[in-house]
Amino acid sequence: MQHRHFRRTEQPPLITEAPVNNDDEYDRRRKRYLVMMGIRAVCIVGAATTFRLSGWLAAAFVVAALVLPWSAVLIANDRPPKQELRFRRFIPDGNRPKELPPTEPEPEPARPRIIDL
Repeated sequence: MQHRHFRRTEQPPLITEAPVNNDDEYDRRRKRYLVMMGIRAVCIVGAATTFRLSGWLAAAFVVAALVLPWSAVLIANDRPPKQELRFRRFIPDGNRPKELPPTEPEPEPARPRIIDL
């Protein structure tokens, strides 16, 4: 599947309330995951370099490095909530419009008189 990447000037203006394109949504989530895993790599390096200076600081880096993969996966797999439709066509029973009362039947038209000879 090819991904088309537009420059800011080439993107059409958004004039509808259509949801974000699935490919764009996937790219955004993938970038968040990569940023969080990059922060995790920094935490691992930070834990290794600060171990001799402060054990508590190194422990904080280790805890962050342990929590970040779990939270990165949760954030990467999370999609935005679906938008609620504004136009609802279903009318619940309690709010249905009243039906018109039955009308009186129309009288039958007068039959023409037939005279047999």
